[in-house]
Amino acid sequence: MKKLLTQNLKNTTALLFLFVLICYSVEAQTIFKKILKFPIPKACVSNPIITCPPNFYACPKASTLPFNTGFASAIPGGPNCSAPVITYKDQVITTGPCNGATEIQRTWIATDPQNSNLKSSCTQTIKLSDESSPVITNCPLNINARAGQDCKANVSWTPPTVTDNCGKLFLTVSHISGDAFSIGATTVVYTAEDLCGNMTQCSFTITVEGTCCKSNPILICPKDFVGCPSDSTLPHHTGKPSIAPGAPACSTPSVNYKDSVLSTGPCNGSIKILRTWKAFDPYDGTLYTTCIQNIELKDSEAPSIMNLPANITVAPGKDCKATVHWIEPQTADFCGVKTLKATHAPGSTFSEGTTIVTYTATDKCGNTNSKTFTVTVSACCSTPPIIQCPLNYTNCPKTNIDPSITGQATATKSSIGCGDPILTFSDSVISFNCPGAKLIYRKWKATDSNNPQLYSTCTQLIELKDLTPPTFNSCPANVTVNTNTPDCKATVHWVQPTASDNCNGNVIISSNYTSGSSFSEGVTTVIIIGTDECGNIAQHIFTITVINTCCKDRPKITCPADFNGCPTEHCGTNISGTANASPGNQGCPQPILSFKDSLIHIYSYCLHAKKFVRIWKATDPNDPNNYSTCRQIIDLLDRMPPTWNSCPPNITVDAHGACEKSVYWTPPVATDNCSGVTISSNYSPGNIFPNGTTTVIYTAKDACGNVTSHQFNITVIGSGLSIECPNDIVVEKKDHYGTIVTWQAPKVKTCGNCKDTIKGFVNMGSYNGSKYFCSLTTATWIEAKAICESLGGKLVVINSKDENDYLTSKLMGTTAFIGLHDSNTEGNFEWIDNSPLTFTNWYPGQPNNANGDQDYCEILPDGTWNDQYGKNCYREFICEIPCYTIKQIEGLPSGSVFKCGTTRVTYVAQQGNAKDTCSFTVTVKCNGSNYCESRAQSCGLLWIKNISLSNLNNTSGPSQNGYSYYPYPCAELKWGKQYDLCLTPGFANQIYNVYWKVWIDYNGDGDFMDQDEFVAYGVSNTTICGKITLPWNCMCPVVNTRMRVSMSYGSYPGNSCCIFAYGEVEDYCINISHGNFGPNNQNELTQQIDPVEIFTKENTKPLIEVRTTGTIVEEDLQLVPNPAQSIITLLTTSNEASKLRVYDAKGRQIYFNSLQEINYRLDVSNWNDGIYLIVLESRSGKKILKKLNVIH
Repeated sequence: MKKLLTQNLKNTTALLFLFVLICYSVEAQTIFKKILKFPIPKACVSNPIITCPPNFYACPKASTLPFNTGFASAIPGGPNCSAPVITYKDQVITTGPCNGATEIQRTWIATDPQNSNLKSSCTQTIKLSDESSPVITNCPLNINARAGQDCKANVSWTPPTVTDNCGKLFLTVSHISGDAFSIGATTVVYTAEDLCGNMTQCSFTITVEGTCCKSNPILICPKDFVGCPSDSTLPHHTGKPSIAPGAPACSTPSVNYKDSVLSTGPCNGSIKILRTWKAFDPYDGTLYTTCIQNIELKDSEAPSIMNLPANITVAPGKDCKATVHWIEPQTADFCGVKTLKATHAPGSTFSEGTTIVTYTATDKCGNTNSKTFTVTVSACCSTPPIIQCPLNYTNCPKTNIDPSITGQATATKSSIGCGDPILTFSDSVISFNCPGAKLIYRKWKATDSNNPQLYSTCTQLIELKDLTPPTFNSCPANVTVNTNTPDCKATVHWVQPTASDNCNGNVIISSNYTSGSSFSEGVTTVIIIGTDECGNIAQHIFTITVINTCCKDRPKITCPADFNGCPTEHCGTNISGTANASPGNQGCPQPILSFKDSLIHIYSYCLHAKKFVRIWKATDPNDPNNYSTCRQIIDLLDRMPPTWNSCPPNITVDAHGACEKSVYWTPPVATDNCSGVTISSNYSPGNIFPNGTTTVIYTAKDACGNVTSHQFNITVIGSGLSIECPNDIVVEKKDHYGTIVTWQAPKVKTCGNCKDTIKGFVNMGSYNGSKYFCSLTTATWIEAKAICESLGGKLVVINSKDENDYLTSKLMGTTAFIGLHDSNTEGNFEWIDNSPLTFTNWYPGQPNNANGDQDYCEILPDGTWNDQYGKNCYREFICEIPCYTIKQIEGLPSGSVFKCGTTRVTYVAQQGNAKDTCSFTVTVKCNGSNYCESRAQSCGLLWIKNISLSNLNNTSGPSQNGYSYYPYPCAELKWGKQYDLCLTPGFANQIYNVYWKVWIDYNGDGDFMDQDEFVAYGVSNTTICGKITLPWNCMCPVVNTRMRVSMSYGSYPGNSCCIFAYGEVEDYCINISHGNFGPNNQNELTQQIDPVEIFTKENTKPLIEVRTTGTIVEEDLQLVPNPAQSIITLLTTSNEASKLRVYDAKGRQIYFNSLQEINYRLDVSNWNDGIYLIVLESRSGKKILKKLNVIH
């Protein structure tokens, strides 16, 4: 179709003009200028003629759009010119002083549609202001009134009329018609203020005359009351006060009382009450008198025990036990006895000895009294005597074994009632071969003299034996002699030894040699043996050494060990060792040593390396033929490789994104056992290494060619790729959900190669880590997007002017699709990768969404952008192929909502096997907020010590200014769930009763004024606990919000925004997420959560009664609209509403008026943005509460 249109356009100008009109395309104009070959009609050369509308003046906030301020008009500047396009630009000259007041200079511009350089302009002034004050008419005159019995007068008047030239104003009054006024003069002021701060006032005086009661009533308290725990605490029992008017002009006072429970327990009904009586004037509540009455119901006296039995002594029966009876004692108590218990009852059985019987009386309050007496059962005998054997006895055979020698057993009776024991024994004897040797088991028996059946036994072991050998009294010493006989022997004499035995028995002595025997050369051992009667043996050994003084033997010679050593030219005995030589016997002289070397082998490859035999010779100096020899092998060769003394370990270095890395190390050192070492290596310290692992090899070689090697690895990581994250981000929380946080993508540097060719595409080059490829064929935008993604890339995303200029320089007159579109929401252009739209370069007048169907963007040859059709429109397109990939592996993505606290965000970049990571943190600070101020003026005496809720358990001391905020950690809660809440006060010295209130800002709107946000209250002087249930009848979003805990001395905190004298206020971070509502609790979804009262852990009753004032339910009041920015209407179904008050977020009243009808209009256009509390009061004192959100 494109080809056919081109051929037709060459033949006719009309068709060309028609095609341009159809396409509405700037690109078509650019192409056709290049392909047309025929003349073009004469162009327009004159500027358009423009006429401005008149200057415009109006009130603030009037519309400044042309439909209100007037349109400019324009006509073509010449006959060849088209109707001009009219646009305008506004310049704000001034703003203020009030909201909506401004002065604008509007420049109208008429531009020729064919030539944007042909244009004309004019200026219009637009001023919105209000300089006139409001007008108050019909201001009431001064009024005089008479006071009633309550010392006040209700005064009514007709309110004045207020008008303003710009219609909107704010009316403030000090009093409303119908108010009650006290005696004296009161000035009523009406103030009218318009939106620009222009103000007018009118005032009048109301004077109330009369006399009334000024004295407090007279009140005399009843006496303090003390009674039993079961007594009544009502005044008819504890006493009533006396009352009287404070003065004759006063009425009879009314009286009431309020009880404060100071303590309860320890028994049921025990209580200590502080009763405050109050007498007050029935017409003036400020005139009152109070007094204190103490009421205490207690029982602190123990019961008494009377007629306790005396101590009892009885004799035992046959079983050594006795049954004992007695009369039980009586008890008495002032408030009643609860129990009387005993350790033993009358008729109990007692064993031998003394037993204590205890009676304990307990009254209803736990007071106890105990008394005791004893029951004694005299002794009896039922156990055998106690026997103790003598020690075991050992002695020589034939020894006397009478108990007077071997030992006597002892025995005692087991108890006082037993007879004296009788001792006897019997022996069991085992005899041995040694005369008189035996083993005796002596069994001793102790028998009760009164009862032969009661006896005890033990066994004594008696041994008569001899295990000790005899002892020699005198023994010969070792003997050394020379040969003294012709046959080279020696005759030796010695004195025979004697022996004795420990048991005085006979000892027989024998020997292997006798004195006077002949002994040969050398050492001979003589053994003498002594044996006693029991066969125990003792022996004595000595030696006889005979020295040969006859020389007939060859010398003795011992060669040194064979020697393996390092090569050397001369190997002396100082290196290889010397032989040892000695005479053949003692009669011979010291032999002479000599040696001779004989070569066996030469190692030619190593200098001085050889192998030879060394023959050693020992010669008798008196007889050259009397000699001995031995052989020593000497081998001089280095067979051991060098040894490494220090070697580098494996090394890993981080290149931090560089392509290569210089690496240094200490070279190794090698030594050799024989000679010097030559060291070589394939790499040297300081060499440059690429990414990955490289093996470094060191080689050491000695003079004989022995070689050893050492290798280690050098690993370079992080080479070729580095990623740099944004700096840490710190922001303030902007709403109750958190804060939306965005950041730029991390920057990546790489040394790796990118993809250079793609079939069907032209390489446009690289920019900022990506390759750009322009297609050689056309496709629709949707098809182009799919093709780029199939190649591992995307339709190009342009984030800066530099990137746009780079692509423009590579287009070469081509129009191509890019990755920008508004197909999701018309006019909301977004990149396909959801990156932020930080740069645009639209062609003038674009985007225009021609025919309502241009949702996809293209870049024109001059680099400007145009929106284009998605279907049936084909273009070349640019694919952006990354040289690397970036992936977020930790944290929320950019543009997400971050809750309070710190979140870690981590990215990883990868190209091939190279990876690098970086991280940064996003911190959302929740300290700043719009919450109202609430604090204690002093918290040095008492403060909030601990608060426990869910995972939150916070312990703290007194704060500096009576307030603390704890943003971390957040309590994690779920909608509709129930949680334990515990509060603990801290005290400096004295302990006080403190009053608690707890609020949770459920909807996170920056205040605690909404329904259900007051969640708990209570009073205590120790830890106080209760269960709170989160509401479920709500939209229930996931919310990050705040809990406020107020602890006050003397009374409950008035509201969540008050400042009180003593105590402390603490705020805590709260996260509330979705809960699970199952089928079993669907019926509960209509329930409403009321604030719960919490109690001390020891008591389930409230310590102080809490009464709340009545309110009209919130559904009786509607604010339309809400949020609001100008006029709102208050709709209520209550006919009792009479007064309207408005409070800001700090608790200050900013508006007051009386209501004449149930539908009331209120102008909030001049109010500051924020939260306001609307309070609608009824005539009976009830209130309607509703929150209003003002947003301009």
